[in-house]
Amino acid sequence: MAEQVAADFSLIALSAVHRVGDLALGEIAVIVAVASAHRQEAFAASRRLIDDLKHEVPIWKHQRFTDGEVEWVGTC
Repeated sequence: MAEQVAADFSLIALSAVHRVGDLALGEIAVIVAVASAHRQEAFAASRRLIDDLKHEVPIWKHQRFTDGEVEWVGTC
């Protein structure tokens, strides 16, 4: 996905990292970084990459609530 976004925009560099494992509330799960000569292009490429990641990559979340309930998100 990163290669496709990089090919579609005029970028200097592009990177994305998605964490795996337990995360506490408020912890960062995904980071997208883009370098471009023009900020509008960098913003557009960043948005495209994060949107593509959320749409295409099978990311499942096992959520645990304070009342003891649990649920899986993104498994369907």
